[in-house]
Amino acid sequence: MAEGILRAILPPDLTDQVVVLSAGTAAYDGMPATAYAVQATAERGIDLTGHRSQELTASMAREADLILGMDPGHIARLLELAPDAAERTHLITAQGAEAGRAAAQGIADPMGGALDEYDDTFNKIRSHLLRWLPLIRDAVERSEGVR
Repeated sequence: MAEGILRAILPPDLTDQVVVLSAGTAAYDGMPATAYAVQATAERGIDLTGHRSQELTASMAREADLILGMDPGHIARLLELAPDAAERTHLITAQGAEAGRAAAQGIADPMGGALDEYDDTFNKIRSHLLRWLPLIRDAVERSEGVR
């Protein structure tokens, strides 16, 4: 869901400059999004029907400019694969969040849950990704020499 949400909320002037990918730390390659993930996003205008999962690799992590993990376990696994990506790796809830237990726990995967859990997760992901947009814009502008 996070990949679809970020693509949907990226400002139009950034969509050609930012590559958005998702990968799972325990994913099987080629699996479709769950029915509830498809439904929760479709109700908000985002189409995940063509999405297919891919397993996170060290090379993916090394090539990324920004990596957002959903929970601390994702971050830990990523850093096992690519310790050199530590500076570019963050918990999705870290940006603009108040310090505290909820921010440090990240966002739980709703896999196996009911549709309302997917809806809640969608809202949390979107809320936190909106906080990352200024940093994404700043990084793009720095790379283009605007700043």
